[in-house]
Amino acid sequence: MLIIHYVRKDHNYKGWGLHVWGDSTRCTQWQQPLKPTRVTERGLVWELPLRPGARRVGALVHKGEQKAASGEVVISVHGSVMSVDQATGMAVQEAWLVGSEQSAFAFPPDMSHIPAGSINKQAAHWVSPGLLLWRQAAEDVAGPRRFRLHYSRAGHMHITGAGVQGADYSWGLEPQPPAAASPGVKRFPHLYGCTPLAVPPEAAAAAAGTAQVGAGAGAGEGVVAGQLLVSVHDAEGEALDSTGVQIQGLLDELYTYDGPLGDHPDGSSSGGGTGHAITLWAPTAQKVELLHWGASAPRGGQPQVHAMSRGRAGTWTLSRPAAWLWSYYTYRVTVYCPWTARLETVEVTDPYSRGLAADGGRSQIVDLEHPDTMPAGWREHVPPALAQWTDISVYELHVRDFSMTDASVPPPLRGKYLAFVPERVAAGGGSSGSSGPLSAGLAHLAALRAAGLNHLHLLPTYDFATVPERQEDQRVVQEDLSRHPPDSPQQQAAVLAVADNDGFNWGYDPVHYGVPEGSYATDPDGIARIREFREMVQSLHGQGWRVVQDVVYNHTFASGPHSKYSVLDKIVPGYYHRRHEDGGICDSTCCNNTATEHAMCERLVVDDITHWARNYKVDGFRFDIMGHLMMTTMAKIRTSLDSLTPDKDHGVQGRSIYIYGEAWDFGEVAGNQRGRNAAQMNLAGSGLGAFNDRLRDGALGGGPFAPPQFQGLVTGLALAPNPAAAQAGQGGGGGPDAARSELLVLTDWARSALAGNLRAYPLHLCDGSTRPGEQVLAHGLPLAYGGLPCEHVAFIGCHDNKTTFDQIIEKASVNESPEERMRMAVMCLALITLSQGVPFIHAGDDLLRSKSLDRDSYNSGDWFNRIDWTGASHGFGSGLPVSTKNGGSWSYMGPLLREAGRLAPSPSQLKAATAIFQALLRVRYSSPLFRLAATADVMRQLAFHNTGPEQNPGVIVMELTSAPAPPGPGGDQSEHGVYDSKYERLVTVFNCAPYANDVPYPPGASRLQLHPDLAAVGDARLSGAVADDASRTLRLPSRTAAVFVQARQ
Repeated sequence: MLIIHYVRKDHNYKGWGLHVWGDSTRCTQWQQPLKPTRVTERGLVWELPLRPGARRVGALVHKGEQKAASGEVVISVHGSVMSVDQATGMAVQEAWLVGSEQSAFAFPPDMSHIPAGSINKQAAHWVSPGLLLWRQAAEDVAGPRRFRLHYSRAGHMHITGAGVQGADYSWGLEPQPPAAASPGVKRFPHLYGCTPLAVPPEAAAAAAGTAQVGAGAGAGEGVVAGQLLVSVHDAEGEALDSTGVQIQGLLDELYTYDGPLGDHPDGSSSGGGTGHAITLWAPTAQKVELLHWGASAPRGGQPQVHAMSRGRAGTWTLSRPAAWLWSYYTYRVTVYCPWTARLETVEVTDPYSRGLAADGGRSQIVDLEHPDTMPAGWREHVPPALAQWTDISVYELHVRDFSMTDASVPPPLRGKYLAFVPERVAAGGGSSGSSGPLSAGLAHLAALRAAGLNHLHLLPTYDFATVPERQEDQRVVQEDLSRHPPDSPQQQAAVLAVADNDGFNWGYDPVHYGVPEGSYATDPDGIARIREFREMVQSLHGQGWRVVQDVVYNHTFASGPHSKYSVLDKIVPGYYHRRHEDGGICDSTCCNNTATEHAMCERLVVDDITHWARNYKVDGFRFDIMGHLMMTTMAKIRTSLDSLTPDKDHGVQGRSIYIYGEAWDFGEVAGNQRGRNAAQMNLAGSGLGAFNDRLRDGALGGGPFAPPQFQGLVTGLALAPNPAAAQAGQGGGGGPDAARSELLVLTDWARSALAGNLRAYPLHLCDGSTRPGEQVLAHGLPLAYGGLPCEHVAFIGCHDNKTTFDQIIEKASVNESPEERMRMAVMCLALITLSQGVPFIHAGDDLLRSKSLDRDSYNSGDWFNRIDWTGASHGFGSGLPVSTKNGGSWSYMGPLLREAGRLAPSPSQLKAATAIFQALLRVRYSSPLFRLAATADVMRQLAFHNTGPEQNPGVIVMELTSAPAPPGPGGDQSEHGVYDSKYERLVTVFNCAPYANDVPYPPGASRLQLHPDLAAVGDARLSGAVADDASRTLRLPSRTAAVFVQARQ
């Protein structure tokens, strides 16, 4: 038995648990720490049984993400105090964990020698000039406690057993009644329950820089530029705890700045100035210098050093000569860093950079209104018009995937912005082949655009960290990977050998938000990236596409003073990132979560989005992990975009710009813990689009965190069962009846999505009840959460997780043929395309794209991410996917990949899939009834048949009816709904069953015929969908989605 004691000087034991690993039989998962075995007057005690021959046990005391030690504590069992329990005869070993110390004690420690706190934690929060919050009791059994705030400009404070030492100055803090915390808690809800401490006016003045404290501080420098600690002693003077101070709220109140940042006109030329200035917001800096290089020095050379002057609201400014245009610069900032607990002098680029040297090594001074940054006709060209957001359909594409393996693109343009420009491809000698003057990729995009698809979503195109931008620095796979067997590990081994230094990455690793990525430009140094990005956008606009940019404002790639990719955190350490209550940076998004609840972080995001919309004419924004941004931020973005008008902003109509994103609710922001976040349950009525995971999981089955074999509506649940799904636990052993019941539930999920995911839409459910979608549960949350159709992004596949076809490979019965798997994939496309809201398609899903079962191909190179736009080849069987993300699944993936010759679709099946998809797009755009913009119109004009407990399983029947014709020119039709001038009624049937089904006409329907665009495809199975007017029956072949129309006479 190992007994672990945990003792603290402040006796604050509430909520702590123990994370255990190693040679104990009570090892834990992080989210499920052990509760103490007992609580004594000396602290907490855990009793841990040991495995035979135990040698080491790791233990870490924590409360959520708040760790009691700043590192893991490893306990060497044989070095602990050893005794024998007299009652049981068991050998007992003991160890002590203390406060925030980083190692275990083998004997009861002398607490007078233990530091009373840690300078590496920042658990106190200075939220406004007069208020500080700390989760420390205001009194204990000895009486009222005493609190003090300490400051050292040079960062020389340290903590001993007697408390804080080495301060330049300190102030007493007075505990206040709990109600006094309300203003701070309103802004920072996670601090509920903290003790409010009143900050004296002289300390508040010192924070604002209006009162100087000590020697050495420059004019206007506040104590926010130094080291700050807070301490607590008991009534008898014994030091109990000390901690650093988070000052984000204080900076917002004292130093929020609304003037220009980065390089900007300064309006001073008439008074003898240069007319230009560079401004940096750095309120905690003690010194800022600008390092300047000439226009011919994107790297190398010695800089000229210029002192910057402290300005208002925490800014530093330098007037510059006009001749500096196109030259390069960085900042040298001296600032106190909480991560190292000392002053650091760091070199850093400008967070408001608008131009860069390669790899973001230096900021470049650019003029985005200069002709050299624009293709011919840039100012005059106007993006394609958009009447309403529900007219949008989205194709999600990675810039490099589009052309890197397309042999019809000239080699210098492969993987580049300019591969989207037909004139550049033709001028470069690109092979026309069967696609005529266009590359294969451009020809495929043209076919999709002609069918109606209209928004091209590009994965991250801002400056990101994870690709060397100079082509000569990029490593490449040297061998021919096609020579290896379909289930071989050799392909992924070769890819991984170069993965961290090749030219491929998805790019969700932001460094400079406001500058195009350089690896996609023909020259990463200077303005080529600006001009070529604009040329791509202008060309896509000319081809009829509107352009969506994928933006990642939920995290930065790096933080701290040392990484070359750290920008924001070098300048104002600890401000731009969301932090745990004890000071550590939150990383629930993957790394370095940003905090848009802080004013200047929010401003950066709003400014940046507006910059891309105005200066690059971007038509939409997809927000990565949007749920980690606050609703107030999203509202300010919307307001800023709406202010853009064609007359004053080069043809940009801001009100047409669509915003959507991943509205998942998790991590430290879940449940509005940090404020009202842009998560699914908060979006209704906002106009923000959100990905609907209920459609994805209902169609395919399971979900990203369920066993991959779980089946759904499309993949054969109950009707074409895969034994592997039951073996993996689907149905809980309930057999066919449980499978049928689950199928009916998932079918209701799909109906809700087809109706636009509207929380108010009434669903006649498989349990016989009729309830609005918000009263039905899915994954423990309301099934429907949208307030407007435009808030529904209908998707099944995207760049994340496996492709749709790869998931079908895993989920469908092993006996299914490639033809049937193709039909399942097309059914997924039909559910998306014919949903109310905004359809979203992952690039290549219409060509049954496969990444050889890779579940996360962000760093899997060109080999696993390639797309053959001609449909001549297929990616399934490209080898086992990379071990870093898939190695634990190789045991079941290998046998599937080994069968690639039997499971992979043929070129004719790929071409059939995209032909049917294009026909479905034409159907969508043939009637306004598939694109209803008003919730009320969906409620009255869309109905489902074949519902309830007695429904024919696997079949969805959706009816759309036109409103009456408008009464005349200028007549108000809003009370009746949307009028379709071509069709009185459209009846869509999704027969997901592996057999044919007959469906009765809806009441009132007559003269139904297969939609002409579907009849024109020439697909034998699809053409077998017929309407028998005599028997009033719709006959659907297996796994077929068909739209029948009642044309106007």
